[in-house]
Amino acid sequence: MILNRENLSALSRTLKALVFEAKEGYTPLWPKLALEVQSNGRANYYAWMENMPTMSLWEGERQVQNLTAETFAITNADWEATFAVSRTDAEDDQMDLIRITALQYARRWAEHDDLLIADLLRKGFQQKGYDGRPFFGSHTVGKRTFQNASNAPLTREAFRQALSQMRQLTDARGYPLGFFLQKPIYLVVGPGLESTAYEIVGVPTLPLGGANPDYGKAEILVSPWLVEEYETYWFLVDGSQAIRPFVLQRRSRPEWVAKDDPENSDEVFKRNVLIYGVYERKAAGYLFWQLAYGSTGTGTGA
Repeated sequence: MILNRENLSALSRTLKALVFEAKEGYTPLWPKLALEVQSNGRANYYAWMENMPTMSLWEGERQVQNLTAETFAITNADWEATFAVSRTDAEDDQMDLIRITALQYARRWAEHDDLLIADLLRKGFQQKGYDGRPFFGSHTVGKRTFQNASNAPLTREAFRQALSQMRQLTDARGYPLGFFLQKPIYLVVGPGLESTAYEIVGVPTLPLGGANPDYGKAEILVSPWLVEEYETYWFLVDGSQAIRPFVLQRRSRPEWVAKDDPENSDEVFKRNVLIYGVYERKAAGYLFWQLAYGSTGTGTGA
């Protein structure tokens, strides 16, 4: 390939189409756990609901039920992913090698949204939610205190106890929230706990025989990022509501960037490589702890 403007432009278009199509072909986990919203500024501001709206008998004027006045911000960040193509590979028409590089790059880019949400899960025992408390921890609602966290290892009893705890949540008035009562409920684990999760909710019969009363109570989601120091972590998420425990907000559509002109690109001059990449603005953050339960799995029992 002669590296003139016409051929380089064609190569850039080809790689862009390949990368964007590969990304669209990836099936992400995050839509089951997070709410996607569009952002029109540097940050989005969210108000939390201390009391969920309820129906009431209409006597006189309507009873307007508002969000609380408190808000919290989630600030967008700049993200980029960049890869290099050897100039000699392009000149020698090594398109199979270039294609493999672009596809691997596209895969990592496609996984990034899942990684952002997995990071919220992993760090939720330290990072704070809207109420100033660790997202997975102890929360005061009205005169009551609720826990959406523990250190119990994943067992059948721990699963049942977690489900029971989350089903008892109320708002500040004592009105039951009714969460974790309808499907889908997601049991999020790493590869190391997949078989344990499957024994609890994935098979119709118990190991020693008889019907499994927990069969189908949750859908198993395996996150590849719950490994090493996080391999014992497990989570429950109520996916039946219009809201989610996490948010993925997007400020801009992904932009394709090419630095491949031998006459103007410093990278071509210094390193003999053609540079391609994407740029986007987005952020992930915590919304409603009432829709998620987490355990580090580091304890000795439920």
